[in-house]
Amino acid sequence: MTGVTYISILPKNENAQSRMTENRDVVMDLLFTAAKEVLQIPDNDNIVELNRCTTISFNRSAMEAAVAPDVVVTFATSDDYLQPRFQALSDRVVSGWNGRFGDIKLEVWISLIDISGTNIELR
Repeated sequence: MTGVTYISILPKNENAQSRMTENRDVVMDLLFTAAKEVLQIPDNDNIVELNRCTTISFNRSAMEAAVAPDVVVTFATSDDYLQPRFQALSDRVVSGWNGRFGDIKLEVWISLIDISGTNIELR
């Protein structure tokens, strides 16, 4: 079986967006390699995107508690057989992230989607 994973890098403030943009190759390679090796996803079935910050504000209590992330990374797949590997993927990403961007607060969200479809011709 071969899974597909869609990975999004979502900066939550302008400083994080700037750092992610400046280091896009390093960040994308970290996430791509983690998905490839932990989830065993082939190269052509991994899609990684870097988004712009669209966050205007966090609620006051999150800011006071310093729990608002600087970056959220999402992994989405419709391949439910991969779910037992999600914790290992999260651990791998956080470990690699801390080694390179430890000053940027990260949250990793890994999810299953119910249905996927495409009009892209897969080769």
